[in-house]
Amino acid sequence: MPEKHGLGFGHGRIVEYEDGTAAYLPTGAFTKAFRVRIADVTGFAVAPGKRTFERTLTLLGAGGALGSVKVNQGTPEVVETWFRTHPDFGGAARAAPGADLPPLVADELRKLAALRSEGVLSEDEFAALKARLLGD
Repeated sequence: MPEKHGLGFGHGRIVEYEDGTAAYLPTGAFTKAFRVRIADVTGFAVAPGKRTFERTLTLLGAGGALGSVKVNQGTPEVVETWFRTHPDFGGAARAAPGADLPPLVADELRKLAALRSEGVLSEDEFAALKARLLGD
């Protein structure tokens, strides 16, 4: 039986399945925005949305973006905390050879570039995240 985790008022909920996957349901939605294998999730990207207080949350894995959803401001942090505290978080990356190495800046830049080319990030958002990654 799936286990439902309420994330607090206005933040939606996560449904955790027995097969090691989790789905995110935004507040008021009856269908899931994404369903990902928890062990495949290795990071998160957050970009401003088109509306005030809207954010685009993207879950990242070794191959790039795993899922993306538009959410209220503050929700990305709650969703990220849930995933990061789950015992399976990043399990696939930990099992991979060289997983004990920190992510390379070049790898993170490739992920950001992929999000930009998929239309998840605008040019300005990409530039801002790139500058933060490079410490500019």
